Amino acid sequence: MVKFGRHLQFYLECDELKSKSGVSKPYIVPYKDIRGAIGDSQEEFQKLWSESLEAVSDDYTQRVKSLWRQIFTDLFRFSRQDHNVLRGLPHEDAVQLYLSTMSEKRSRDLLTTMKRLYSNATMNGEALRKLVKKHDKQATERGDDILTTSLLPELYSAPVMDAIAIERYIEILRDKLVVSDEEEEESLDEYMESIKEKTQLGSISKDAQEVQRRASEMFWLHDLVKNQIPENNIPTLVAHRGFHCVKDHSGKRPLENSLSSYESAWSAGVHLCECDVALTKDEKLVLAHDSDFSRLALDPSNNKKVSELTMKEIIGLTFKSGTRPPLLLDVLRSAETIGGKARLVIEIKAGNEEAGAALVRLFRRHPTLIERCALVMSFDAYLMHRLRTDVKLPELLLLTIAEPPSKSFELFVSVDDFSQVDSWLQHEGEPSLDGVYLQFQPQMLQPQGLAALRELSAHYKVGVWMMLGDPDDIVTAACLVEYGGVSYVNTDLPRTFSG
Repeated sequence: MVKFGRHLQFYLECDELKSKSGVSKPYIVPYKDIRGAIGDSQEEFQKLWSESLEAVSDDYTQRVKSLWRQIFTDLFRFSRQDHNVLRGLPHEDAVQLYLSTMSEKRSRDLLTTMKRLYSNATMNGEALRKLVKKHDKQATERGDDILTTSLLPELYSAPVMDAIAIERYIEILRDKLVVSDEEEEESLDEYMESIKEKTQLGSISKDAQEVQRRASEMFWLHDLVKNQIPENNIPTLVAHRGFHCVKDHSGKRPLENSLSSYESAWSAGVHLCECDVALTKDEKLVLAHDSDFSRLALDPSNNKKVSELTMKEIIGLTFKSGTRPPLLLDVLRSAETIGGKARLVIEIKAGNEEAGAALVRLFRRHPTLIERCALVMSFDAYLMHRLRTDVKLPELLLLTIAEPPSKSFELFVSVDDFSQVDSWLQHEGEPSLDGVYLQFQPQMLQPQGLAALRELSAHYKVGVWMMLGDPDDIVTAACLVEYGGVSYVNTDLPRTFSG
């Protein structure tokens, strides 16, 4: 249950799966329970598996019926089309007509419904397939019958496997609703100008004292990188969320995950900056650490989830710094323009397969930007292994924690014992991921801890991330790199960094 099982458990815990008013909770395969029957009784396993397949198929069929009922009801009620045109309308034509006649909001809501339906179906299908695979792997050792020949035909002929048709409808909706990158940039520029005109943000002068404070921070950063950090350590330092203020103040430094936080770091000579990405309702990858923007907004009541907002709605929120959260594409293009060693370290939140798929689509559309991504990381092992099969990225690292897990997807590992790491980084017995990004532990700075890091670093890429309050200074970073052999060390670049 290390990879798929943890991923599925977190999927179950996601807010989007919780029952909403008038919407029943989708059926998800009880993977852990059925997996627990493997080895006890083949008959019991087969019974539980078949019952789950039947429940999956019934749930999927009812939801597909509900989806088409909604589409045709809306078309007959709101489209103003001659009913003779609507009668007997082929399925793909119905989706196309829905797009051309319904409001953008209704079309986006339909896209959201289809994506959830498809995600649930593929998750359930994968769960049932993996259960058969796990059973048969152990069956050979026990001398039991192989069930692949009897159960997989049942699965592959079940209604839930027709979800590929839903994927086709999703692409139709996506092609029409998700504007091109160039159109998006023009639209966002126009929208920002309209906001400036309405709020007169563009005419507000900067207070001289505030300018001086910001200038002081930038002079300090340039001097730090140029004169105080050993040259061989610079490629290993990762500016956490860019050059930002950890207290969310914008008076001295830019806000976290803002375009200026990255451009400030790269322009000063920092090579690597870390960012968190989320997917908007209109399928734009935007930089965001939290599930909403309430922490960074002037009005903390703006707590609608990022996934429920379009990019224009996000721009409409007023942020403490007066700037908007950037698209990932914006930041990658800035790195490309600045050039040199400027690159991003991208974190995808656990369970967010849609963000992972969107990242793959982005790099397929803009292959030259892949070199501006040093690595992608996540706490979700299953998601990371899926990324490895989808697109060629420079490096894929698995995030781990050094404290008892509080969430289902978290993988615990201590510097005292790295024995589990090999299995986490393999897929079906073969090397898959490039390494691990470990949570800092004080023991890492001790001789035994440094020796363990060196041994792990001899086989994999190793990064170290810090919590606020951990030693964030050049001495600690240099020790981890030079004596522990680690490749990456996260830092918030505090004023005390140089000692």
